Amino acid sequence: MHSVRARLDDFLADLANLHYRHGAGLSPELPVAALHASFPELSSAETFAAATEALEKARAKNEPLGVRRLQLLRELIAGQVEEGLAARDVEAVAKLEAHARMALDDQALSFGEALAQIPHEPNRGRRALLERAVGNFLWSEKGRYGARREAALQTAEQLGAQDYPTLREDVSGIALGKLVEAANETLRLTEDAYRDVLGYVLHKIDPTLRALPGGNARRHDLQAALQAPWMDSFFLREGLAPAVMRWLNDWNFPPTARGRIRIDDEPRPGKAHRPFVAAVHVPGEVRLVLQARGGMDALGDLLHECGHAQHLAHIAETLPVELRRLGDASVTEGFAALTERLLLSSEWLKRYLQLPTPVAKDAVRLAAFQALAVLRRHCAKLPYEMSLFTRGPSEERAEEYAAGQRRALFVEPHPGYFLFDVDPQLYSARYLRAWALEARLTARLRERFNEDFWRNPAAGEWLKGLFAKGGTDDAETLSTEISGTPLALPEAGARLVAILNH
Repeated sequence: MHSVRARLDDFLADLANLHYRHGAGLSPELPVAALHASFPELSSAETFAAATEALEKARAKNEPLGVRRLQLLRELIAGQVEEGLAARDVEAVAKLEAHARMALDDQALSFGEALAQIPHEPNRGRRALLERAVGNFLWSEKGRYGARREAALQTAEQLGAQDYPTLREDVSGIALGKLVEAANETLRLTEDAYRDVLGYVLHKIDPTLRALPGGNARRHDLQAALQAPWMDSFFLREGLAPAVMRWLNDWNFPPTARGRIRIDDEPRPGKAHRPFVAAVHVPGEVRLVLQARGGMDALGDLLHECGHAQHLAHIAETLPVELRRLGDASVTEGFAALTERLLLSSEWLKRYLQLPTPVAKDAVRLAAFQALAVLRRHCAKLPYEMSLFTRGPSEERAEEYAAGQRRALFVEPHPGYFLFDVDPQLYSARYLRAWALEARLTARLRERFNEDFWRNPAAGEWLKGLFAKGGTDDAETLSTEISGTPLALPEAGARLVAILNH
């Protein structure tokens, strides 16, 4: 354990650098296999067994801080066993996607270009061709994508677990069965409101479109509708980043966190379409990678990643490495969702984008629908991914994936996405709990600092106090601490429905 702790920071810094270079367009390769070979103890079943033994001893001695550190370390090791097994396939997939070309009319688009263009293509026929080209490519390469997913099953076997979901429950402490029940309840409670607004947004992009069952809408139609292209003139590319940076400064969160956040906004071929954060050193070197885009969706993505970056940059540097570097991802995703949900504040939109009141109100309702669509999609993904990682990536899973997405979204998906639209290590569970935590955080901020907490410096200082704790608390503990109540996913859905019905 001492050896693992001594080298953990270096490993995570090197891993973040690899992902930064790949996502920033600086390297088409993602050489993770060599990195895992350089840190073999982090992906070893023997190290996992040692962490398990150390955790049992810490519990017997009633050492809460020691227990928390070992829980996080043990979860990381389980994840790295899987990543080590999958490393060659991860490299192969990255190379495959970097070099693949999608033939479309007289064009040849890269995989990333085709994927990014689907939601923004206004012509439905061309949009369908793009989706078919990407979906058929993914289906033709399902063996390679499937090999990456097989690593989860191999990990469960190597670490002596009954199955993969049982392993993830053991190392994360998340009761997955209860979360699936909450997800199904959320789908039920939000269905009517979702379908009502779905009909409206589909009609906005094409009056002939109708949702399933009975209609002809496909997932690419929903993706296009979620962009709300009729609102684009109010969310211009050149105005979004300055607006967000102005808000951060107003709230006493300098965008660079006094040098701890490095913003990479340089245009570059091969750069990821969506922004992302790479935590090279925490809290001292956090890289925020941006690609200038316009639209409501782009603003939401930017706010989300700024939330991640500010959280990481304000973690106390005096914490032990596990509490600085590791933690319940639901917590950092919860903080990112908190800033992303500023799209649900008409006053924020009026103040920082100068939107007229009627436009701001429309934008809030559309943002609530966007959030609800993502929530429902993940409510369907979690049980599917648990099945995938239990039964394996056979072709039978493709229909299971499609059935779940039809049920949640009422549009027809392409079955080729069944191994691509998957979060490793059941990360869907983290997102679901994060959205439940965000509802608790927002309610507490409003109760304590009023509706416009987002410009109250005292609210910012309160948040910085939570940020500083790093991985000390999991999402359930934090929820109870700030609200006195545990997480409740259906309540997060109900909040969005209330906005849609307002």
